[in-house]
Amino acid sequence: METDIRAELQRLTRLPPWGRVQQDHWDEASRFVYRIRSLDELRQETRRVAAARGFPLQDFAAYVVRRWYNFHTHQVVLEMFCAHPRVRPEPNPRHPSVDFYLDGIPLDLKLTEFPRAYPRSLDEARSCPQDLVHWLYREQSREGRYHVANRMFVVFHHAAMPERTWEVRRMFDRIERAVAAFLERPVLLRADVIGPDGTHHSPQAGLIFCIYES
Repeated sequence: METDIRAELQRLTRLPPWGRVQQDHWDEASRFVYRIRSLDELRQETRRVAAARGFPLQDFAAYVVRRWYNFHTHQVVLEMFCAHPRVRPEPNPRHPSVDFYLDGIPLDLKLTEFPRAYPRSLDEARSCPQDLVHWLYREQSREGRYHVANRMFVVFHHAAMPERTWEVRRMFDRIERAVAAFLERPVLLRADVIGPDGTHHSPQAGLIFCIYES
């Protein structure tokens, strides 16, 4: 029987900090996060790889569990989108900038916490989503999945305890309601982005807020 990934994601009691900037060497060594769905199996494989490669176990374990959690919560939310009749999944799971097509428009799914560095309040961001979209494109990391293509942003925030925002990524019933509400009447915003090479881009972006306020 296939492991229930949603249940496994709920088993985490804490999400440790990265401990270091993502880097190719540890990314390559931890590629098993994509195939492993069981938390117990993840921990076992983490110990095996750390011992075989001489990595510090505690640091490597923190790195691995964050990659695993981020990847699988992303995949669960992606499945929510792809289950909707307006959405068609991108058949190539390795496509660098497209996860699905909404009414034929290609979009990359990006899950993110409400950025603490954003210079306006959450209420201001919700009333003026265009400004937040511009900021998210402008301030994205220049490493890894940096691009200026169309994106669907799902923004998480734990209003009472922002340090627990990571847990909102696994509040799947709440996320499903937010995604369904957006897809009933989808609105895509235009962003103005200057790429690293100085070229101008005008990607389309969706923005869904998933806020835990209780």
